[in-house]
Amino acid sequence: MNILIASPEAHPFARNGELAEVIYGLAQALVRLGHRVIVVIPGYRQVREGKLDLIATGKVLEVPLSLKTLTAEVYHAPLAPGLEYYFICQDSLYNREGLYGVHFGDYQDNAERFIFFSRAVVELIQTFALQVEVCHCHEWQTGLVPIYLRTLYQQVPALSEIATVYTVHNVGYQGIFSHYDMPLTGLGWDLFTPQVLEFYGKINLMKGGLVMADLISTVSQQYRAEILSPEFGFGLEGVLQERADDLYGILNGVDYATWDPARDAFLAHHYSPANLAAKLDCKVDLLRHFGMTIPPDTPLIGMSTSLTEQKGIDLVRDIFTDIMDLKVGFVLQGMGEERYQYGFTQLQELYPGQVGLEIGYSEELAHQIIAGSDIYLMTSRYEPCGLDQLYSLRYGTIPVVRATGGLGETVVNYNPGTGQGTGFTFTGFNQADVLEALGRALTLYRQRTAWENLQGQAMAQDFSWDLTAPRYVELYQKARQKRHPGAV
Repeated sequence: MNILIASPEAHPFARNGELAEVIYGLAQALVRLGHRVIVVIPGYRQVREGKLDLIATGKVLEVPLSLKTLTAEVYHAPLAPGLEYYFICQDSLYNREGLYGVHFGDYQDNAERFIFFSRAVVELIQTFALQVEVCHCHEWQTGLVPIYLRTLYQQVPALSEIATVYTVHNVGYQGIFSHYDMPLTGLGWDLFTPQVLEFYGKINLMKGGLVMADLISTVSQQYRAEILSPEFGFGLEGVLQERADDLYGILNGVDYATWDPARDAFLAHHYSPANLAAKLDCKVDLLRHFGMTIPPDTPLIGMSTSLTEQKGIDLVRDIFTDIMDLKVGFVLQGMGEERYQYGFTQLQELYPGQVGLEIGYSEELAHQIIAGSDIYLMTSRYEPCGLDQLYSLRYGTIPVVRATGGLGETVVNYNPGTGQGTGFTFTGFNQADVLEALGRALTLYRQRTAWENLQGQAMAQDFSWDLTAPRYVELYQKARQKRHPGAV
């Protein structure tokens, strides 16, 4: 199949979060299965200033945007046989410090930026005569692509035949904007209805994708079930319920070429289930990086996360003294809301030598935290899939997670009676449950043989994209059959 993936970000060119890694891992796995994949993202400053070379195509897209027409230069980068990237470059929209905003503040013109991107994706397919059979769209930033294909471009044969799959990675971020932005879309006001784009008097770009795509997916079976409820649906549960028969849950995968402690390029010491001793060397390096003075045999809890309420970082802050009373070390890398950045800076000062903190994000440090920690903590209010718990499993860093969404689907709670499991889970979003789960983990940590057996079981788990990608291929085939009954 010829598959086009439209996404607001994708590794190795532009990253704001885990979505970039998901797109890259999925694209590579699809190519290994024999498919041709084109990934399309905006030409951000991060893309233009990156280490990888871009090739100018010499072609310019003309994209209507309300009463004006904006142009976009198109650049190209072939990464491997069967995998190529296209970049839609419009400096007034994308030549900025951040992808969506700065320091977790959204740009005020994000409606214009991603309405333009969605329509430019369709114009790109048409201008370059790309032989696309399936268009796989991701997140609210591409929510209008299925609508454009079914409305303004419906009379273009090569476009009307494209099957669409729309993947929701986080229903909490929907792309909701003022109804005054509706003219930017170029769509008729007949689509500004509760059945399509209207959402409590505003336009909702994610809703458009959910309504108009041939099939929908999200990133775990448990999250699929959760978003059908008011608690996790964020107002879109009714739309999702109406399309429940077309909604699939497919777990994200892991690129083990990048995330493998036996060959991780960011680690000074490599280790495996047969050589766990070298993991302690990674821990020593991590303690040295943060200037921590705890003995190496002290249990070390690690986190690398957004400092936001979705990640439950407020819960960690509120029980931090109790966590420190457990006689552990704690390392945290993250950035987000100012109040949390300031709060954890203060906490680090209260526990010198016991707490390591880095405000910001470094891919290298993310790998080192997962390798050097003994326990990886995830206290999410909700978590569609999560990747860090999958990485920590492979690194023998035992996850302690709230059993929500993909966390509950991928981490098996340890059973002391049988010795089976891969981590420690808790269900309630409260202080007592977190501390109880950490207590169970620390009790086992002191039983070295049992702990090492648990590490071995965790490291044996396989969440490879090569296991996940075939499910997407099945979904693409179903979408094509729905669009064209009888298609293979």
